Amino acid sequence: MRKKLSAVIVLAAFALAGCEKNDVKVYHVAKEEASVPPVTATEVAAPAHGEMAAATPQLHWTLPPGWTEKTASNMRVASFEATAADGQVADIGVLPMPVAGQELQIVNMWRDQLKLSATTNTESETVAIGSGTGKLFSLVSEAPLVEGKFPARILVAMQTRGEMTWFFKITGADAAVAAQKENFFAFLKSVLFDATPPAPVATTPAVEAPTGNSIWEVPSGWQAADAGPMLFAKFSIAANGAKADVNISQLLRDGGGMLANVNRWRGQLGLNPFDETELAKNTYASGSASVVDFSGTNAKTGQPARLVAAVVPHGGQTWFYKLMGDDAIVAAQKEIFLKFVQTAKYGISN
Repeated sequence: MRKKLSAVIVLAAFALAGCEKNDVKVYHVAKEEASVPPVTATEVAAPAHGEMAAATPQLHWTLPPGWTEKTASNMRVASFEATAADGQVADIGVLPMPVAGQELQIVNMWRDQLKLSATTNTESETVAIGSGTGKLFSLVSEAPLVEGKFPARILVAMQTRGEMTWFFKITGADAAVAAQKENFFAFLKSVLFDATPPAPVATTPAVEAPTGNSIWEVPSGWQAADAGPMLFAKFSIAANGAKADVNISQLLRDGGGMLANVNRWRGQLGLNPFDETELAKNTYASGSASVVDFSGTNAKTGQPARLVAAVVPHGGQTWFYKLMGDDAIVAAQKEIFLKFVQTAKYGISN
């Protein structure tokens, strides 16, 4: 595999070297676009601790033939798609995230997306990214996750620059991703980072970390838990040997949109995705929050589970609250959970 990979990179580099200068398109990613976080069904969950930890440099790259540029949204600073002859689409994104040192956790999040068991192995290959190198991870599902017919593949190249890790990710049906490998490696080889990042620009004020009761009054029986780098806060609720968790994320803008997030949650319970009409029928208001409530089977444990989630837009950001676990605990905690959401006081740090 390593020899094959090296050969592909050499071919990609040769193809780039053969391009005339006038045929090369250069794209610039503005600083303000770079601080937008993602939540989609195919994305790794975004770091939810406010703004990016460091200024994001401008990027330049050569767009491979057949790739179409899309509007970058959420945390992505750039987004593309490539359609194969059979109509299968590969999705490509560039994501900077301040998660240096969290490699194992990130790999296991990708594995979770593909419904693969967790691993302690972060084995990777070396791949050329611009004038340097990075790590390449390739994972494929065992189950037919794309349209219920095809295995899915995630191919990710990552390079850490200071406190920021850059992810270049291509996802889709296994065959669609495989068909774009050479283009993907050529794209990576063409990436250039500006030596000097642009000057910082004004951004939405960050929300204070949940110290003491600065944001919430934590209900009795809720225990603070390790949120890790991907959540703003987390609480656990246990009773009679059963458990439920409250996960809280804070993302810029709409955080990927209500529909994408609801369908991601439904996937966690083994449920079919909603369309916009079904979403509207199954969403209700609770104060400023939009709430959904559904039951299914926890994809990780195989046990029955219930999920209540509340989405709250506030100050150019969106807060996502999710109560998920044993049905009896969720039922008993639902009103407490919604009151917790409704009475939040979002402190501003200037």
